[in-house]
Amino acid sequence: MNVLRNQNGAALVTAIVILILLTIIGMAATNTAMLETMISATERTHAQAFYTAEAGVEHLRRNLKNIFLDKNMAKFAAGVDPDWDFALEGPDGAFNSGDDATGASYLAGSRWITDGNLNGDFLYNVTVWDNDDGGTAGNEHRDDTDGIIFLRSDARVPGGGSASVEIMLKGVATSGDALGGYGAQEGGGAGKNYSANDVGAVDASFGAQIQ
Repeated sequence: MNVLRNQNGAALVTAIVILILLTIIGMAATNTAMLETMISATERTHAQAFYTAEAGVEHLRRNLKNIFLDKNMAKFAAGVDPDWDFALEGPDGAFNSGDDATGASYLAGSRWITDGNLNGDFLYNVTVWDNDDGGTAGNEHRDDTDGIIFLRSDARVPGGGSASVEIMLKGVATSGDALGGYGAQEGGGAGKNYSANDVGAVDASFGAQIQ
């Protein structure tokens, strides 16, 4: 009987130990769930920032495409390599007006878009600058000589997320060569090579046919 009396309260102690263990397990599970939620939110914020930065790149890239064609029309017609000088002079298109590129890095580039708004507070800034390709002395950073510039979009989104995307733009006439004039009828050049002069002279009667 004395042995049985000595075991009084053992069940209570066991229950308390089990409750403590369950509490620890529950707290660990809660902390894990909270951590995973925070990680998921961070990943979502970073993804939003990245896509916002990409949107900034695409925004300016598409706009520059049309301006590039317009600004280099005379060079295309003359068979001269095009350049990005206009982009390095800033969005106002004026030389030495304060928004020109002044160095070979995005920190000294020309800001074309400031606080571009993708949706609400999803903002991006987009800058262009020239690579180190020489150029006219004293104007190296606004004189594109190889048809290559860099473009960078810096984005920030709600929740403190930020991201940057950089790309290189190369503007050429045809596969890096200056545009030449019309060389031959399609597939009708010497050797059928699409690039040589016409095989024979145009018949004299052709002029009368188109009058």
